[in-house]
Amino acid sequence: MKQMLRISAACLIVAIVCVSVITTDADAQSYTVSRPGGRAGTWEFFMPLTYLPPWNMSGQGGSKVDLDATWGFGFGFGYNLNDHFQMNGLFSWSARNYDATAVLADGTTRKFGSTEYSSTFSLNGIYYLLSGDISPFVSGGFGIAYVDTSIPTGIGQTQCWWDPWYGYICDNGYPTKTESDVVYNLGIGVRFDLNRQFSLQPSYNKAWIDMGSRGTPDFDIWRLDFIFRM
Repeated sequence: MKQMLRISAACLIVAIVCVSVITTDADAQSYTVSRPGGRAGTWEFFMPLTYLPPWNMSGQGGSKVDLDATWGFGFGFGYNLNDHFQMNGLFSWSARNYDATAVLADGTTRKFGSTEYSSTFSLNGIYYLLSGDISPFVSGGFGIAYVDTSIPTGIGQTQCWWDPWYGYICDNGYPTKTESDVVYNLGIGVRFDLNRQFSLQPSYNKAWIDMGSRGTPDFDIWRLDFIFRM
């Protein structure tokens, strides 16, 4: 899987270089059809579709976790300061199943499976190499990642409330292990302005989660943004 990701990333880089060479000469003439006036000074709403490949991490004492591949979603707003530079804010979330091995104090191990729920809010910058309808770009940003491991940390409790639609409802719940960590990201991709109102933006991204003394694991994100220009 890692070898396939490296090959895919290399192909994307080659594609970006090719697009840069092909579109440089036509760049100055690309405003008249798809984007009269260019991107500068405009707001954009975008919805990313993300793919997270399988991922694993080894912990202390021989513990480990293997996460399945999954799809994620999100939404964000961006402002084009000029034809080359954009600032944006993004909220994204995903849920992925995992298998874990826990090492107990007596040295024995326990295997279990569950679902991890994560959401991330990040502030990002994008630099478009060209100002035309097709442009390679590089991006980077940072934010906060909230993770719910679904691992119980206490005794379950029954909670009841009045619902405006269904009346009086009771449900069982229990506290779970959660945490919030700083996350950083870098990405490369290509933007395609199909017309003045709509664009597509595929990209490959690498993210790092700062988990303090437990290290800074990294993971891959493949992403396709559906962009709606305001």
